[in-house]
Amino acid sequence: MVHRPADSRLLANLLAHEKEHAKALHQLSTTAQASLAPLAAYAAASTPSAAAALGAAARALSQADGALRAYAEAVDEWRAMLSELKGLEDEVGNIQRDREILVTRLIKASNIKPTSLNRNSFIGVTSSTYSTNNSSKLDLAQSELQACETHLASRERDLQALRALALSRGLKGRCTAMSECGWQWNEAGKEGLRALEEMDRALPNGFTAGTFYSHFCILHLA
Repeated sequence: MVHRPADSRLLANLLAHEKEHAKALHQLSTTAQASLAPLAAYAAASTPSAAAALGAAARALSQADGALRAYAEAVDEWRAMLSELKGLEDEVGNIQRDREILVTRLIKASNIKPTSLNRNSFIGVTSSTYSTNNSSKLDLAQSELQACETHLASRERDLQALRALALSRGLKGRCTAMSECGWQWNEAGKEGLRALEEMDRALPNGFTAGTFYSHFCILHLA
């Protein structure tokens, strides 16, 4: 297997931006939800027909906020998957660094040469002892590198599988939540419009929303 460094910087960059994205979504949801209480209070002080219409519209807006929160939660789940993926990429990167160390150690062990020995001490026993020690170090270095290679190959397979799973499942979750959010916004919008149409029908004779808009334009745009 060809070992290549994990794209940890790219994933870290994606995580950083998704964190800001999620933060903005949650802030928007919180602000939108907070705005409904003043609307409900204003509706309570209106005429009965207007209060009913405004209350229904407020409920529709609350439904839309709930859909947005559900989408924000899907983004959080996506971020959690990316964080898990980042952890495994970091682990694989550490194993790759260990592998480089073991490769260097093996090269050094394979290049060891006999040191200069006193001519009188250069006997068969000494030579045999040196050869045995050198062979033992070389075998150990080879064994460690082989074990590291096996572990690295295994974790790289895990990384490849997790990357495919996280990207597919995470983005599918977001897209599903986005589709559901859009549907709920559409339905909530229809409910709000129906309630406000009832409010329009309760307007005094001869006074329509178009009349109000004309007066508004005259007062503010003239």
